[in-house]
Amino acid sequence: MARPAIHNHRAPNAPKLAKIPITMHTSIRIYKTNVEKLDDDTLQKIETEFVPILRTVAGFHAYRIIDSGDHTLATISFFETEQGANESVEKSHDWVHANLAHLVDGPATKFTGQQVFSELA
Repeated sequence: MARPAIHNHRAPNAPKLAKIPITMHTSIRIYKTNVEKLDDDTLQKIETEFVPILRTVAGFHAYRIIDSGDHTLATISFFETEQGANESVEKSHDWVHANLAHLVDGPATKFTGQQVFSELA
């Protein structure tokens, strides 16, 4: 199957940027929490226990956490394949349920899809 092109739109005078050479698939999970903001111990637990699990998923590229500071956080994972993105949703559900259930209010809102546009500095 041919990989679709990644579209980079730039302003007419903007410097030319490199295109991402591979199609990326993304998994986004949004959690409602019972804490205003994640503490350092929780972030360290995620870094040392959960991220290594994600790294075992084929095609893993990146993992990010965005904490709104208002009882909501989002996680974003990037993979080379749709299968990897979907597998990350399963692994995150299992890990959060086993390790952070006391911090989340209900299941995450989940979204997976193919990245169709990217602009990098």
